[in-house]
Amino acid sequence: MDRPWFPYLCTEVEHWRWETRDEPHYNFWVALSGKGYLSCDEETYPVEPGSFFVFSPRQKISAAHYSGPRITRFSAHFLPTLEGDLLDSVASFPVLGGKVDSLQLLQRQIDVVMRTAISREDDTKLAGLIYQLIQQSCGQTGVTAGVSLDPRVAEAIRIFREDPASVHSMDEIARTLGISRSHFDRAFSKQVGQPPQKFLLNCKMIHARRLLESSNLRVGEIAEALGYKDIYFFSRQFKSSCGLSPMNYRNSFLQD
Repeated sequence: MDRPWFPYLCTEVEHWRWETRDEPHYNFWVALSGKGYLSCDEETYPVEPGSFFVFSPRQKISAAHYSGPRITRFSAHFLPTLEGDLLDSVASFPVLGGKVDSLQLLQRQIDVVMRTAISREDDTKLAGLIYQLIQQSCGQTGVTAGVSLDPRVAEAIRIFREDPASVHSMDEIARTLGISRSHFDRAFSKQVGQPPQKFLLNCKMIHARRLLESSNLRVGEIAEALGYKDIYFFSRQFKSSCGLSPMNYRNSFLQD
């Protein structure tokens, strides 16, 4: 590798979303906690502790967290070289949806990388540590073909995420995807870990929180934007999900 960009370790906000495209470098990306979904090359992959990806330059990537603990991730940009020459491509990259064998070992290795980076020790040593981390992760059995979600489940996730107000019934979604409602419920629950109704509600609550945090829309207008006909039902669902009424949530956010 050539000198890597400064590696970083961060815990994202609870309703984090990430998009990137046309980046000129390779990127090693691994989740240490939290759960979400990542889309790349027209495939969608679950993100959970131990999931890792090696992105090639110019790939279009989007990722998001939707429930449970916030996502903590480690990332390091790098440029691959061979005998000192910069490589235009690497046959084994990208690696999408890999899973490390030992999360504890990975975390210990990342701790060493971050201590080295923070102390601003020798760049050659830092590059070697990052190279070793990527090599060990990619060298494990069965990581070159990550398990992506069923395209129909991935499409449902996209609809729920991008426009939850457009979903009027799960029967309609199943018909749109060309499968029976019972098959859709089973496939979604098995691959995502929760029923589609619960996932959709979570997406609505995330959208509501964003609007409460970043807009001047009234609570009734937010409820209507999310497809609710009853503002009181929306408020009850919001409080059950977030622990505060919509107005109290907005006020607490403004106070922070």
